[in-house]
Amino acid sequence: MSVIFVNTDNTSATDKLFNGSKAGPEAKAVEEVMQKIVVKVIGKNPGFSTAKTPNPKGYSIKLEIAQLQKTPRETSCSLRGELVRYPNSFTVAKKGGAATMVSTSFTGSAKAIGMGKFAVIDLVEAIAESMIPKTIPAMRQDMLQR
Repeated sequence: MSVIFVNTDNTSATDKLFNGSKAGPEAKAVEEVMQKIVVKVIGKNPGFSTAKTPNPKGYSIKLEIAQLQKTPRETSCSLRGELVRYPNSFTVAKKGGAATMVSTSFTGSAKAIGMGKFAVIDLVEAIAESMIPKTIPAMRQDMLQR
């Protein structure tokens, strides 16, 4: 099996891989943390790469804040993720690319004492670090079937 590419390009305004919009002013920082964690976790797994090569074949991991609550003493956050094939599949019936879903909603959540930017970023980082390794077996299995 060749190296499995994992797309981490979050530059598309219409189809973001990492969505932290529910974090308000911290959204950009949260999205950068999500991207950093995906690159870090994928880089530790042999047979995977986030470095784009000609004609890459692999997956995109999408993460978004599903819920974020801040109280004066506590912050709670949950993330929702999707695993889709990369590049998008093209079919005659559809114009453009359609995402081929591999796994639809893997989730994670956590709570922390405190509030503010760093509490949100720390929670997102911890949740993403626990979620991303769970995608590795699914990507390997799906790639064998492609």
